[in-house]
Amino acid sequence: MKLNIFNKKETDKKKNAHDETVVEEQSEQDDKKIVSSLPLEKLAGAQGGFSVLKSFYISEKASDLLGINQYVFKVYDSTTKNEIKKQVENLFNVKVKHVRIINLPKKRRDIGKHPGFKAGFRKAIVALKDGYSIEQAKA
Repeated sequence: MKLNIFNKKETDKKKNAHDETVVEEQSEQDDKKIVSSLPLEKLAGAQGGFSVLKSFYISEKASDLLGINQYVFKVYDSTTKNEIKKQVENLFNVKVKHVRIINLPKKRRDIGKHPGFKAGFRKAIVALKDGYSIEQAKA
C-alpha cells in the first residue's frame, strides 16, 4: 500500500525530464490537441528557465509603437538589455535594433480602509530592424 498518494509515478518523472514542449504535457491531461512548436531549450535560452520575458505588454502607447516597428514586453527585474535582445531574436527569428528598459514603481492603492500597493514591474521596448516584425504581437 502506498503511503503518499500525491507522489507521481516514476515513469511520469522520467517522461517530464525529456519532454520537448510545454503545452504538449498539459494537453494530454486536458484531452486537447494543442502542441507548441517551440522546444523548451529554445524558450529557456542559456538561463535554463523562463527568466527573461514574461509577456507582451498591451496598452494604448504600446499599440502606437507597433506602427514604428517597436514591441513592448513585460520582463523580469533582473534581466539586462543583452539578455532581452538575445531572447527576442531566438524566440521570434528577428533582428533587434535596440532595447530600452523602463522600471515602473509600485503604487499605493487603498481598498476601503485597507491600504495596499499595486506591484511595480519592468518593461522593455524592443525596436526591430527594417523588414522584421512579430506577428504574435499584432493579433
